[in-house]
Amino acid sequence: MAFFVDIAHDSINKHHQELCGDNVEIRINDESVIVVLADGLGSGVKANILATMTSTIAATMLEDKMSLKDVVETLEATLPVCQVRKLAYSTFTIVQVYWKTRRLYIVEFDNPPIVYIRDGEILELERHPIEFQGKQIYETTMKIEENDVLGFFSDGVIHAGVGTLLNFGWQWEDAADYLLARTYDEKMVTSKDISMRMIETCNDLYGGEPGDDTTVVVMKAEEHQYVTLFSGPPLDRTKDQMIREILDEAKGTKVVCGGTASNIVSREYDEKIDIDLDTMSERVPPVGRMKSIDLVTEGVLTIQETVNIIEDYIHKRRGHEVFEGNNGASILADLLVNHCTHLDLILGNSINPAHQNPDFPDALSSKWKITQRLIDLLKELNKSINIVYVYTAGLRAGLFKLYLSGKI
Repeated sequence: MAFFVDIAHDSINKHHQELCGDNVEIRINDESVIVVLADGLGSGVKANILATMTSTIAATMLEDKMSLKDVVETLEATLPVCQVRKLAYSTFTIVQVYWKTRRLYIVEFDNPPIVYIRDGEILELERHPIEFQGKQIYETTMKIEENDVLGFFSDGVIHAGVGTLLNFGWQWEDAADYLLARTYDEKMVTSKDISMRMIETCNDLYGGEPGDDTTVVVMKAEEHQYVTLFSGPPLDRTKDQMIREILDEAKGTKVVCGGTASNIVSREYDEKIDIDLDTMSERVPPVGRMKSIDLVTEGVLTIQETVNIIEDYIHKRRGHEVFEGNNGASILADLLVNHCTHLDLILGNSINPAHQNPDFPDALSSKWKITQRLIDLLKELNKSINIVYVYTAGLRAGLFKLYLSGKI
């Protein structure tokens, strides 16, 4: 059975530093997903450069099927030497998951060990030591299973609280137990929930003044959850039937956003839309109900508020209370963030004049800008997004697919 890896990471900078000395690089392709966490020596600009170069080089070379030996040798030859410490140094953790075989490959160098959670327990991994040019590196190869959770972090996590709330900091065992508890907390639905809560706890242990750059990465293997969202009717009405054909073939949850779009679907399915007035709010019109469609909402206002909710969740680190409203935007945001791994977005090229500023060209219409912002936010959450453009000119079948992320 196919599976998806939900990936999230959060960081806090060392106090008084504008740049984080940790960096996370994620690469997703048809064969595998690669995640690299690097922690550069020191803090600030120098550490940021070391960490960014390390994570980028390692991810790129592994994606190109280079060996670990080649990766380490390249890092040794490439990283700039600190003029103070006379070292070119960055710790790193690498996780690679192969889709078809479910093979999991882990490489660890001087970062705290990975926390691997399965069936309510922390597994003790078989870490095989390998020495490269005086460096002790650990490799692990195993099979990943559905619902397995991996947590890994920079040493800022285990230093949290040193000399303030805790004499010796937050030990690895404490951090591991915290991850285990959060994994099975009913309020922790996604990897993002877990990484956000852990980084907030670290910040609290530091008393709001982190003594080190701190990064948490969480990966969770889960089954595919499909959502198909139709927003924006085709300019050519003869293509309306094509919309139904796409929706008929779609897997999972089906959503229609927009008055014109919902009228097309209502006509093509010969079904009436019942308005649920209980879902009306000051900012968002009420949702509609149809037998063949799981969720029907208004268009621009609802998508804009959905964007606002998801932005608050990601960038303001607000918890699941942001999804608890009984309105179209809260329902849609909850669906896309918490119950979707793969999104098929159906877009036409018909423009609603009410959504246009006469001083702007069509390309800058509010409708498309808001939709693009929604796509960008979902990409930040590493969702697999497939956009289906339904056009009229220059396409024999009237259909054009663009894959933005996921298994490309």
